[in-house]
Amino acid sequence: MIPLIANSKGLYGIRYMKMKKNEVLFDGLEEYMIALLRYGVLDENPTILQPALQVDWDRMMDIASAQGILAWVWDGICKLPKEFQPPRQQSINWGLSAQEIWDRYNTQKKVLRQMIDVCSQNNIRLLLFKGIALSEFYPHPESRPSSDIDIYLFEDYLRGDQLFAHENVTRTKKRTGFDYNGVHIENHRVFLNAYTKIQKDAIDYLNESLKDVIQTKDGYYIMSPLSCVVYQVMHFIAHIIDVSNPASLRFILDIGMTLKNNRDEIDDNELCNILKRLGITKFFSIIIGTEEFLLRQDFSQYKYEQVTENEIKAMIRLAQRTNTFFIPVPQRSFTERVRFYISNINYYNIVLKYVPNMRNRFLKKAIEVIF
Repeated sequence: MIPLIANSKGLYGIRYMKMKKNEVLFDGLEEYMIALLRYGVLDENPTILQPALQVDWDRMMDIASAQGILAWVWDGICKLPKEFQPPRQQSINWGLSAQEIWDRYNTQKKVLRQMIDVCSQNNIRLLLFKGIALSEFYPHPESRPSSDIDIYLFEDYLRGDQLFAHENVTRTKKRTGFDYNGVHIENHRVFLNAYTKIQKDAIDYLNESLKDVIQTKDGYYIMSPLSCVVYQVMHFIAHIIDVSNPASLRFILDIGMTLKNNRDEIDDNELCNILKRLGITKFFSIIIGTEEFLLRQDFSQYKYEQVTENEIKAMIRLAQRTNTFFIPVPQRSFTERVRFYISNINYYNIVLKYVPNMRNRFLKKAIEVIF
């Protein structure tokens, strides 16, 4: 490995958390991938460069894809000196995979524009959240992958279905899913499933926050930065316990970039009060510790409680579950499903004990998946 910039903090630049000498959260390849991710998203030069032929670019691409960060890592790779970039075939593979993400983004933007115009003609307000809405917090919005467009039409949920839901329509208590001009749309009746009290309380808060939505110059609405953060945290919690669609590093990155880009708009005291109302100030503080670890940004103003090194490691471990499998856990053999939960149960316990009622919800879902 060839040092590029001398830095006593090491490649991670661990400034806010010390690790034990004999414990490693990421192997060398993953560590380099995180450095390239920072280079792509934050334009922070890697402290160490690896000779191109010593990097398993195919495995890195698999991991980056599973973590939802492929295009950002590719953005970082493209900034490297030519001699440190992947060989031609691997570069083609990375470039084509990133291009798919960029093309999907551009297609979604066009379809979104069409939907905004239809809503405007019918006096319907369209609130955009998740996916494309969060992409605006990144220097290259097109590099944030999104499989669909999530919208909330306020009191016009049913009218929206009548206007748009014509192909491959599925309905649940939470939303209507359908294809519109080649893009999958999720028309939300509510923001979250309400299985536990914390989720019901979060929905009450999010509904209250609708009076503070912001109209963009393009005619659609977005959540206030404060409610956007609260929603993302609750969405993250839901995916932590959902092994069929697990959380990944991208969820953590989204929260960090939302905070980074809205420091002046997010009142840390007001955020703290909302988190206390939901009972998740400790859980949120663990997320913040993880943000500092991954992004090398100072988010200490949002760290409302002390967190331990072990708690941050547990959070990262849960986000890493997508690294080693592409076959969804429910499709694995009974033995593999049992082994998966046993190997991760300690991490779940460390993190979820700070989220009211969620350990019981997790155990219920685990039993459903295992059996």
